[in-house]
Amino acid sequence: MIPRNFEDIAKSDIEALIANGVAERRTLEFKRQLPSNSEKDRKEFLADITSFANAQGGDILFGIDAPKGIATTIAGLSSEDPDKEVLRWEEVLLAGVEPRLPGIRLRWIDCGEAGGVMLVRVPASTIAPHRVILARSNRFYGRKSNGKYEMDTQELRDAFTASEALPTRLRAFHLEAVDAALRGDLPIFLGNDPTAIVSLIPTTIFRETRDLDVTPEHALAPHKPSGHMEAVRMIEGVLLHTNLGEQGAVRSYAVTHRTGRTDMVWTIGRVVDELKKTETKRVWPKRFEDGLLDAAISGASWLNHYGIDGPWLVMATITGIKDYHLVVSSEYWSDPAWRNQATLPPLMIARMNRAALLPLLRSFWLAFGLERPASPFGSDS
Repeated sequence: MIPRNFEDIAKSDIEALIANGVAERRTLEFKRQLPSNSEKDRKEFLADITSFANAQGGDILFGIDAPKGIATTIAGLSSEDPDKEVLRWEEVLLAGVEPRLPGIRLRWIDCGEAGGVMLVRVPASTIAPHRVILARSNRFYGRKSNGKYEMDTQELRDAFTASEALPTRLRAFHLEAVDAALRGDLPIFLGNDPTAIVSLIPTTIFRETRDLDVTPEHALAPHKPSGHMEAVRMIEGVLLHTNLGEQGAVRSYAVTHRTGRTDMVWTIGRVVDELKKTETKRVWPKRFEDGLLDAAISGASWLNHYGIDGPWLVMATITGIKDYHLVVSSEYWSDPAWRNQATLPPLMIARMNRAALLPLLRSFWLAFGLERPASPFGSDS
């Protein structure tokens, strides 16, 4: 796989493959030309794609000449309408694979006089194995370093078992983050205010062994840092936290794991005593929503720089909220929350953006017994 964010891959990246004589591998394959529209060629295309999805994921580049598996020249593709060509192959994928492939992306890259290159990025699937069903086919393909192969019965059993266990294994990472925050198993103290804990986990984490060179200068920053941030190097990675406040507590921190995932933790409420009148326990929804967007979007952007792409599992837990009111406005608060902790339904996202995160925002409001308004803060949401 090309270690670049999918949208950022350009002609210069294609030329670098040629200049460096990059060889095909388990996560990268070159094709001189696009398949024809024959049934045989379309089946071959689907077999290539599903073999990546059933393994570690990867990139296929059409329009690259690679004798003996080494990229040598941009052979180039020609098309009067590149967008239409991309759409055609997207439709082949929709009709020819079962279950449908989540998160797959196709792009036409203009390489000038050399012609075009079509890039297909296939994420490792969380619902593998996928089979080719075009024209009554019923075949499953896996992938080795030298290309695809048809999976045997034992491999299929293993693939189905692994797919069933994957959601539980991914969620375990988030539960570890929650445990560390609540148990005080960190070199910092959060205090007792209501807190949000958000984990961003790439679905490829079990299929690609990573040991990222994480430094304090390049680690994910905590939500809304004020002033100087402190860094703590750990076995797991790097922890950045905000300044110590009252009683030595911090307001937010972020952990960047060497394995290629992130956790962000921040406070979302506190006890308020206005002019020494009746004490109230308040949680502010904007604090949660701003933090969630920061944790997910900034985390995905940070990981993209290391060539780690989605789909992503986003998990959020809110703690310490019992008897706290959600403050909608100065005139309107929710009833007090009846539970102390709530883990929101996990969200699998192929392309990270605000719209994709809306289900988590809605779930947060429901933890306080309220439906989330379409524009709770007077802007498009």
